[in-house]
Amino acid sequence: MTESDFMKSSGADAVPRIFSEADFKFAKAEEVLYQRLSPDGTLRGKEPNISADDLTRFYEQLIFGRLFDEKASNLSTLREIGTYAPGKGQEGGQVGFVNALVKGDWYVPMYRDAAGMLGFGMPPAKLLQYWGGDERGMEIPEELNMLPLAVPVATQLPHAVGLAMARRLQGDRSVTFVSTGDGGTSKGDFHEALNFAGVYDLPVVFGVENNQWAISVKRNQQTAAKTIAQKAVAYGFEGILVDGNDVVASYEATKYAVEKARRGGGPTLIEYSTYRLGPHTTAELVSNKLKAPEEVAEWEKRSPITRFEAYLRSRGILDDAKKAALAQAAQKKMDEAVAAYRAITTPDPSVIFDYMYSKLTPRLAEQKREAFGVESKEPAAPPEPTMRGGRPGVNIRNAVNMALREGLQGDSRVVVFGEDVGKNGGVFQVTRGLQDEFGADRVFDTPLAELGIAGLFVGLSVGGMIPVAEFQFDGFSVPAFDQIFGHIARMRNRTRGRYAPRGVVRFPYGAGIRAPEHHSDSPEAYYSHTPGLKVVIPSNAYDAKGLLASALRDEDPVIFMEPKRLYDSPKMDVPEEPYSIPLGKAKVVREGSDVTIVSYGAMMVPTLQAADALQSEKSISAEVLDLRTVSPLDFPAVLASVQKTGRLVIVHEAPLSLGLGAEIAATVADKGLDYLKAPIRRVAGFDTVVPLSKLEDYYIPNKDRIVKAAAELARY
Repeated sequence: MTESDFMKSSGADAVPRIFSEADFKFAKAEEVLYQRLSPDGTLRGKEPNISADDLTRFYEQLIFGRLFDEKASNLSTLREIGTYAPGKGQEGGQVGFVNALVKGDWYVPMYRDAAGMLGFGMPPAKLLQYWGGDERGMEIPEELNMLPLAVPVATQLPHAVGLAMARRLQGDRSVTFVSTGDGGTSKGDFHEALNFAGVYDLPVVFGVENNQWAISVKRNQQTAAKTIAQKAVAYGFEGILVDGNDVVASYEATKYAVEKARRGGGPTLIEYSTYRLGPHTTAELVSNKLKAPEEVAEWEKRSPITRFEAYLRSRGILDDAKKAALAQAAQKKMDEAVAAYRAITTPDPSVIFDYMYSKLTPRLAEQKREAFGVESKEPAAPPEPTMRGGRPGVNIRNAVNMALREGLQGDSRVVVFGEDVGKNGGVFQVTRGLQDEFGADRVFDTPLAELGIAGLFVGLSVGGMIPVAEFQFDGFSVPAFDQIFGHIARMRNRTRGRYAPRGVVRFPYGAGIRAPEHHSDSPEAYYSHTPGLKVVIPSNAYDAKGLLASALRDEDPVIFMEPKRLYDSPKMDVPEEPYSIPLGKAKVVREGSDVTIVSYGAMMVPTLQAADALQSEKSISAEVLDLRTVSPLDFPAVLASVQKTGRLVIVHEAPLSLGLGAEIAATVADKGLDYLKAPIRRVAGFDTVVPLSKLEDYYIPNKDRIVKAAAELARY
């Protein structure tokens, strides 16, 4: 189905032109269903251009996929593995589409794709290992171009888009195939992934295994459209409806789409019409009872295995003896896989710490030691830069631009993308001039879709690029949180290091510029609380350039929050030459002896103002510590300063409760209680949303509130 399926009129209409399904040239789905084998195995049309050996291989994969599915379901019932998502009945589409891919192509599976993953080359014992509750099962073999299955529905779709883009940027002619179910088409991930793929004309094929049910919700409650395939037209590319229980049709339709994509013909959406004969999962059996018995019986007659057997017999490729021999071989393979799975030893429990980051953070090393007595050697931190001078009058906006330019110049894998970052240079002009210098392939605008941007980040990164994604404002990072929390932060751990996303997600944060609602938040606690992420917040231009340089080289994903209130000032000299500031290291920016004030980002301005006022007005000597990185936090630096002064004030713009200040205070109470001469004070935003401009200044911590808190502590 393409846009040519719409009726056309010549010229402009004098009345509104209303588009509807009536404009498609079919009345019901069956009229556009591509089918080569009827349910009884009768061939429709000419013989397929598939060798007898390949047809036999298809059959072997079909019967082994079914055997694996039944055995895994049984092992789950016996509690030898955990919850399992059966794919019984869906083998035809899966075997068809994976065999249409060639060496070098990529496969991004959904969680119900056991037959597809096995056909693509995934060892069955590893798949059992994963469903048995062992992350090592998703440590994809190096020779397989396959991403791990994604449990959150449809979230893998934007990854495939980013992966396809990464391979094209590197001159690779591979094609990416990604699957989801009919329920997944209701997700925003589906819309944003297909929209991005259409906009960038990427070599990606989207497969929707329409098994008629999303747990207990029938397909007609997912969409009112006659077909899912027709949705492709709205994204500017082709859609195909194929009989997903027909392995030949599934193979041919996918092969067409894959070869078209390889030629530069862009994406395709293929709907594989099939049926889930089993339950949603082995932990959820109730919904399966909602299916009408006659419906199940009807789909049983359309079985992908029995119809293909009938076809192979008609071709003389299969007889009773060969069928028995292939079944015996499949059973032997399954028995060996189960035996191999049962022989796998339980991993050392201390390994739970080892794949969250490229190197253990100090806090994780401490937890590993306390929990399991395992010592971990902490790498020595690189030194602080000593370079000074350079370009005068640089603000944070300029400094970030300088660091991005250096990153783009120094590493061809770096790409910068987001809303309006191209010719416009971003809404704050941070990326100004970069597209002109490095081209639209490396600095490019995206559709207005933060979830898609974050999903693209995942695919670009695992595809070998170093992505730098920009969200225009702090509040707009929230729609992307699903991808950031579920995939950017977790992919390294999920695949035991096989795929380890890296790169930088940038956005301006904080109040103080009289912006509309959702433009003034400080969401650092959300990201700092997410294992697998590093979170960096500079307070001045010099640090911004050096910290971003380190973030671009870091092996872990970094959230880089830029204090928008400080984009223009203060200004300072910033070296033109490359330099880097180590992540995870705080800096004493003012020496003192009476009280420690810890802060970061935009709050460093009122904090330093307060330190000056404390000295000049009250003769209180305040030591000021700029955290710079809030995850991982530099607790040794905080404790060293508190040991020196005996008093602690923590300042942040985010809400008081459960913020970073609470974690710092708790750690000081745990490890430095004897150092304290007074209670710990927090000066923070209130536990409210940030008010609009009329009341905004009352929310933001200021010099007077900080002075008051520090002076109260000094009286102890």
